[in-house]
Amino acid sequence: MGRTQGYTGILIDDLISKGADEPYRMFTSRAEFRLHLRIDNADERLTPLGRKAGLVTDDRWCMYLRKQNQKEVYAALLNRTRLDPAIFPALSTPGEDRPTLMQWLRRPEARIDLLKDWLTSQTSGSPVHGVLTTIETEAKYAGYIAQQERQIERLKDSERRQIPTAFEFAGIPGLSTEVRQKLERVRPETLGQASRIPGVTPAAIAVLDVYLSLSGRA
Repeated sequence: MGRTQGYTGILIDDLISKGADEPYRMFTSRAEFRLHLRIDNADERLTPLGRKAGLVTDDRWCMYLRKQNQKEVYAALLNRTRLDPAIFPALSTPGEDRPTLMQWLRRPEARIDLLKDWLTSQTSGSPVHGVLTTIETEAKYAGYIAQQERQIERLKDSERRQIPTAFEFAGIPGLSTEVRQKLERVRPETLGQASRIPGVTPAAIAVLDVYLSLSGRA
């Protein structure tokens, strides 16, 4: 489990890359992507991992798949249905444009619970627990979530940059003695892990990235 998948991944990565000179406590503030690591999408992030590990029963897996399918169906409905005053008189303002229901849901005062009965009437079955909350959160914070997803992809790229086990940090000019000592002590496995070591600056990571590329060509 990585830093972008759950707080357990953050805890493990912190203990490996930062050490524990004093008792370690897991704070949510340690997460770079708190909007991504939400309570309402925990099942989406972690159920597939649990399934691969053999920890998720068939019944629980079927519930997960049902929620994912329902989420897609509801999102498609909200994206293609406009706020028609004839259908949604309590939600419409006379003279205003007719946004899609998804656009309407992004307004601060909008609540998806007001659409629950309509969504149920348009599909078969009642909403799975938590699916409406997830849709509303992702609608209201769509821009921020998209930004974090781009940051997550950049982090994954740096995590894919492997540092050879026998790599000699001492031989890299441009790194301070303090940075070299920290890299030698931790022995990070990836460029991403190295970037999270306290005191290792972005400039040092840029230098390390260059020398990793050079060593890879050698």
